[in-house]
Amino acid sequence: MITYTALAVAIFSVLILFFYSRGRSPWKLLVAYSSITVKVLVLLIFLELLFEIRYLSEIILIFLFLNSGGTIIAAYFLGVKDNK
Repeated sequence: MITYTALAVAIFSVLILFFYSRGRSPWKLLVAYSSITVKVLVLLIFLELLFEIRYLSEIILIFLFLNSGGTIIAAYFLGVKDNK
């Protein structure tokens, strides 16, 4: 069951990325990227709860920090680019 759910989330995430990338707006791509990574994080949390893997919570936390930092940095540079 979890395999089918993971596959559905992956397909849905790719569809969201294609939907937002058609506009060719960097802000839409950033929103799509952030949306996909949040879905992946939620899926990893469910996998951690289901399989009780010890080290998965540390991986999720590192991935969350990297995702948040990358999104903030990308938004900053997009804002600087739009102001010029």
